[in-house]
Amino acid sequence: MTSARPPIAVLAALPQEIEVLAAQLTPSRRPAPRLTIWEGELAGEPMVLVLTGIGKVAGALATQFACDRFEPRSILNIGLAGGIESGVQPGRVIIVSGAVQHDYDARPVASARGFMPNLQMSAFPADPGIHAALVRAAERSIDDPGVLRAGLALTGDQIVTSREVRDRTLAEFPDGACFDMETAAIAEVAYLNGIPWGAVRITSDAADESFDMKAVLRFGAGTAGDLFARILHAYLTEV
Repeated sequence: MTSARPPIAVLAALPQEIEVLAAQLTPSRRPAPRLTIWEGELAGEPMVLVLTGIGKVAGALATQFACDRFEPRSILNIGLAGGIESGVQPGRVIIVSGAVQHDYDARPVASARGFMPNLQMSAFPADPGIHAALVRAAERSIDDPGVLRAGLALTGDQIVTSREVRDRTLAEFPDGACFDMETAAIAEVAYLNGIPWGAVRITSDAADESFDMKAVLRFGAGTAGDLFARILHAYLTEV
């Protein structure tokens, strides 16, 4: 990477989510702790693309490594997510307004599930400017504006495949727009490093008993991977 301008760091958990983007960048030769990284430019903007692996610890480690090694000017998280209602087709585009760890429970030290006593906060808000730019980018990239949503990412170290678990969690976090396994961890590390962040999630399932891993991965490698790339290209024209 030759640009003097700090890069944008883009992080995703699954290879299927970033195949289209990775094909436009160059594999990094920098040593990394079991991370796959690409570097280069997209739409004239320097970029680092990091395959984090699944889960909160993996997401946090990859984010801190990206902060330390590349000193990004902003962080974007992209990836698949579970939806919040049954009977809805995959493909809702969630522009994340904030993220909370729904499985973090420090009670009775904390007042509620998700509340982090050391930081005195629950949800980590996305940067307003990045959020607004991602909304505009998504509006220009999708065919059906009805699939676009904004809301809270509910992050936990589990794939939710139960309607009962999904709905119980939503009762505690009624602003939830999707379920995932990395966003809140990435957001926390970005917050602690003072780096603005944003996220785009695309629902691949309904977070209920209809969950089908093969179908999720096919959707990620096809429809979602292409849409992530289109939204990101549109976003880069605004930054």
